[in-house]
Amino acid sequence: MKRTKKIHRQKNEQGFALVTTLLFLTVMGLLSTTLVFTVQNEMQSSASYKYSQQAFYVADAGVQKAVYWYRNSYDPLTAATGAGSYDTTEYPVEINSMPVMLAGQAGSTSTFPDTSSIASFFNEFNNKTLAANQKNTGTYAVNATLLKYESASFIDPNTFVQYQSAVERWRIDSIGYWGNANNPIGVSRIEAVIENSGNALFDRALWGIDGVDLGGTVRVDSYDPEIGHYDPITNAGSEGHVGSNASVSAVGTVDIMGDLAYGPTGSFSGGPNITVAGDILQLPQERIFPPIPNFTIPAGSPDLKPKNTTITINPGTYGTIDIMNNGILELNPGVYYIDSLQQAALGALKISGDTTIYVKSGLDLSGQGVINPMGDPTELTIYYDGVSEAKFTGGSSAYMEVYAPEAPVTLTGNADFFGSFIGKTLELTGTPEVHFSLGCLDDNLMEQPFRILSWSQKSF
Repeated sequence: MKRTKKIHRQKNEQGFALVTTLLFLTVMGLLSTTLVFTVQNEMQSSASYKYSQQAFYVADAGVQKAVYWYRNSYDPLTAATGAGSYDTTEYPVEINSMPVMLAGQAGSTSTFPDTSSIASFFNEFNNKTLAANQKNTGTYAVNATLLKYESASFIDPNTFVQYQSAVERWRIDSIGYWGNANNPIGVSRIEAVIENSGNALFDRALWGIDGVDLGGTVRVDSYDPEIGHYDPITNAGSEGHVGSNASVSAVGTVDIMGDLAYGPTGSFSGGPNITVAGDILQLPQERIFPPIPNFTIPAGSPDLKPKNTTITINPGTYGTIDIMNNGILELNPGVYYIDSLQQAALGALKISGDTTIYVKSGLDLSGQGVINPMGDPTELTIYYDGVSEAKFTGGSSAYMEVYAPEAPVTLTGNADFFGSFIGKTLELTGTPEVHFSLGCLDDNLMEQPFRILSWSQKSF
């Protein structure tokens, strides 16, 4: 009896071991299957990420190529022959009630008004292929949409000749395909915003390249010409900025209603009666000022000496101009090249419209100064190429922009100056007030190339 029970118990234990083994094998099979699926999914996910990243690099190549195209193959002025038909109140800018577009993507149509630009853009951005080898290829296609268009007057830094162009902002939509564009294994899209711009030559009230010395009782502020003429109560602002690539010193009583910037190796020194309403900044690098283009005064150019009378002249080339007592020299609008320009205590220079004066060797307007009845500094720009001191006296009509990068400039007297003044050094004496016109920020712009302002990515 005991023997029979023992054998029966062993048979039960063998059955339990079999069941346990089967369960273990089943669990291991499930784990193995799960592991296989996990590895496959990870491999697919890794491949998808790899292909989307490769597509991203292709899309980015489209963006970079677009920036290059806009910098080298596109002119905002000559390309946009129909810019007069733009509706700039819409965003994006519209033409014939449609967004202004240059198209390189299938299904999109260009609405840009210049056919040569349409053709050039399409040739550069319609399904362009990038290939490392036969197994590693990508394709990008780009559209561009005009977001902003503003006409502007620029100045060529090499010739100082003004030309009309525009500040534009474009949205670049670049799609990158990795593999066959009709059946890609990776897709990525980048939207970038690019813009050209213009840096104003006259961007501060006072710029002394090698130093600024503010003496006496001085006030520097700003005004907005769109509001009207300067008024200390209703039209006086805090953008009367002062700058130098070197040092700035101030003695006496000086109020700067704006920022004060000094050079990377310079400093600022001021007494107890100095007020700077804005920031005092040290520039990280020096600002570059282009030299005035070389010009000559031909022998035999006429000399003028108005005295007790008014002489009116036309644009052209002149020798020595000496405005004597009670003399007024009136300039018709245009461009003048003068060897030397000076005036006696009771002499005056008067303009009647948009006037640019290039002075070669001597400049002294410290008599009765300048009469600019338009009340707009951008109507009178003086470029002084000499190295001897340039002197100016203010007044109720002393509206001007002065650029003298090789000469010390002195503003003296007890009157007002309206506009912007740049000299190798800059010195203020007496009790002058300088009122920077915000209109100078839109005049004599140095055009800057298109650059990326922002971008965003969307991968598929």
